[in-house]
Amino acid sequence: MIESVDHIAVNVTDLDRSVEFYTKALGMKEVLRWKVKIPGIKEIAFVKTEGGMLELLAVDKPKKARPDDPSAAGVKHLCFAVKNIEKEVERMKKMKVPVIQDFHILNEDHLETVSGTMRLDLKKGLKRAVFADPDGIPIELLQAVEVKK
Repeated sequence: MIESVDHIAVNVTDLDRSVEFYTKALGMKEVLRWKVKIPGIKEIAFVKTEGGMLELLAVDKPKKARPDDPSAAGVKHLCFAVKNIEKEVERMKKMKVPVIQDFHILNEDHLETVSGTMRLDLKKGLKRAVFADPDGIPIELLQAVEVKK
């Protein structure tokens, strides 16, 4: 059985620009960078936060992300938990990070729990906003309150 998710790999069009975004805008730390001798991949950087790690891959012939098709198979967005969503949204806007969905709250009017062992406080709601990384990949910032058992 698995222990945890180790990392999520994301192809990027400009590795340095993406590392700068994930470290400066999201506060992640670059922990490793490799020059790669595998056909199709030029360089890889790993950026990490306490809760997980991203593998950013500079590929030979990058294509722009397609977040405009929400029904397409594949990664829809990357979500990062934050403690103070309002403060983080303000900070991202000051950095001129493109907004895909501005701050809003999803609550009992939008969501109904039908199963699962995790319970979120839908009365308080899920506070969220979605921004775009340098390649247009949606980056969700989420502040949720889990109900303790």
